[in-house]
Amino acid sequence: MINDSRLVTKEKFLEYYADLPVQKLAAHFVGISENTVLNWKKEDKDFCDQINSAKSQWARINSKKVRSKEWLLERIFRKTFAPPKQDMSLKGEIDHIIISREPKK
Repeated sequence: MINDSRLVTKEKFLEYYADLPVQKLAAHFVGISENTVLNWKKEDKDFCDQINSAKSQWARINSKKVRSKEWLLERIFRKTFAPPKQDMSLKGEIDHIIISREPKK
């Protein structure tokens, strides 16, 4: 990791991220924006590699706790195993909608 004035913040970020690999939450925890993390990852390959390693390690440990292997496959390999997303739009499906209200008695 590049040894600079941000080293302490990067280490705190990595510590949080190792426990819960959600970049946005880890960034907020250490008081920086997610864009800052993205910039650091671009400029510091070792930092980027440590983030990827922490995420992989977290997935390895926690995947053993999942009861449904099918569920896990759908989450990790979405393109291959997850069912296609359904189009929930109403394009051309409804010609008109009638709303009627019974008068209150």
